[in-house]
Amino acid sequence: MQTEITIAKKSTRGGRSLGERLADRDPDAPGEMIEAYYPELYAFTGAMLRDCVLAEDVVHDALVSALEALGRYRKERIENLALRAWLYRITLNKTRDHFRRSSRRKELPLYEETCPTAEPEPDRARIMDALNALARLSEKQRIAVTLRYLQDLPYAEIALATGWPENTAKTLVRRGMDSLRKSLAAAESSAGTAPKKETAT
Repeated sequence: MQTEITIAKKSTRGGRSLGERLADRDPDAPGEMIEAYYPELYAFTGAMLRDCVLAEDVVHDALVSALEALGRYRKERIENLALRAWLYRITLNKTRDHFRRSSRRKELPLYEETCPTAEPEPDRARIMDALNALARLSEKQRIAVTLRYLQDLPYAEIALATGWPENTAKTLVRRGMDSLRKSLAAAESSAGTAPKKETAT
């Protein structure tokens, strides 16, 4: 049975939600949808692809597909959309299309080489370690952990975005987090046991 989700809409006008305005063909609603959701869709895609420029292209394609679909959908279907999860599903499908086409899909670059952050040291170093450990997870675990902990989606929305049962999403997140903890612990242990330079006596 499909899970029903109540999502706080990011844009309202005159007491009407963004989804309602999209269904009513409000000419301002598509632009507001893009403005509202682009940043988080871009963050998700950047974390998945490890390439910020490519992430821009993928999210652009996803939003174009979303707008085309909205143009075809009947009013009732748009009103019943879980808009955020629906946009994530389209974006995820575009991301998977890239993985299937790309010969580099198993050789993800280090995050710090493509998407530097403004985080100060030492926080930035810890964030980079975590993001690069994330890249070593299986594709499904990476998707699940990214959606849950980087994008803060509840499990019901993850299920809608991915097509997985909620219990499957929870299992993938748990196993992914276990792998991340082990990877980060091993990295810290390795750094702590690195040989120190000898000082002259």
